[in-house]
Amino acid sequence: MVFARTKLMMQDNCFEQDPGDVQLNYIGPNPQKLYKIIFDAIKTVFRAADSDIQEEDFTWGKKETEKFKARIYLHKDLDKFTHMLIRFDISGQGTEESGNATIKVKPVMRTEYPQDTVWQRSLFYEFLRTLWHNLFYHQKRVDYTEECRQYVIVFQRRMQQVFKKLNEKYG
Repeated sequence: MVFARTKLMMQDNCFEQDPGDVQLNYIGPNPQKLYKIIFDAIKTVFRAADSDIQEEDFTWGKKETEKFKARIYLHKDLDKFTHMLIRFDISGQGTEESGNATIKVKPVMRTEYPQDTVWQRSLFYEFLRTLWHNLFYHQKRVDYTEECRQYVIVFQRRMQQVFKKLNEKYG
């Protein structure tokens, strides 16, 4: 990740076609158990450390049913200029007998070039950077986008297996 005051940023959705996001819905017993399972699956599937994961919003309430809502960001560096930023929105409610949960996954890939110095803001530098990007780095970004899609697809399949196991175990 580039730490710069001024930077040129390019952002691409990992899934080019609409909807661009992945939504998983669970209906069954114990939806409140999904939060920990999702957190562990993010670490496993994306090979992420705890420091790569940040909870932005977390709400948990219990009355007749347990209601929960969380937003988790995964920030995974791919190289010096590019990283994946994946947002997971988790919400649900339920009891041990029944409930529902929704997981929305929004994956994007960002490439950032610093533009702090006079040299980095010069026209000649921009020409060289554009040439380097188009000749060498563009294919790398295409590969990273494919890698991002693969990670999300594996995560989606893992969650579908978890949904099935939860229904078999508690249903």
